[in-house]
Amino acid sequence: MKRSLAPRIAALSLAVILCGCGGSGFKKTFGLEANPPDAFAVGTQPPLSLPPELGQLPAPNPGEPRPQQSDAAQAGLDTLSPDSSITPALGSASTGEVALLEQAGPTPSPTIRADVNQTALIESKPPGFVSRLMGNGPTVQPTVDAPAESRRLQENAALGQPATNGDTPEDSNQKPSLWRRFLNIF
Repeated sequence: MKRSLAPRIAALSLAVILCGCGGSGFKKTFGLEANPPDAFAVGTQPPLSLPPELGQLPAPNPGEPRPQQSDAAQAGLDTLSPDSSITPALGSASTGEVALLEQAGPTPSPTIRADVNQTALIESKPPGFVSRLMGNGPTVQPTVDAPAESRRLQENAALGQPATNGDTPEDSNQKPSLWRRFLNIF
């Protein structure tokens, strides 16, 4: 009896040892590792509907997607698109939404994203040695001088003038080159 039990225990232990050599294969083999579905690949199925007469159904084309089925990735992009949040669907804007959009001011320039990206690109690249020496680096767009702008707005409010009256003070953000600093010594 001892002889028949020993080969079984040896075979079982050998199987466990060999499964352990495979890394995560052991866990997958014995069902210890979870394998959930991809949460981002899950989409909603359109509801089934039948036309009043079955003769109105179009002929099926094998391999083509269903016409009423939407792509989950495209639906997500459409939902997250800035256009969907800024402009309401035609005919669906309430009077309150229209009033809020009118108070928000004019719509931004369509090239605002490209302008911001260009400025960020210029700011992120350091100029080379010769460019710093001669002052020929990329020109930085001026920004609003916040303290001076605050004073201007307070003065306009005290005088009863609109906030758009007067020029917006700007800070050039341009550092003088090494050559200019050297020449300013003299």
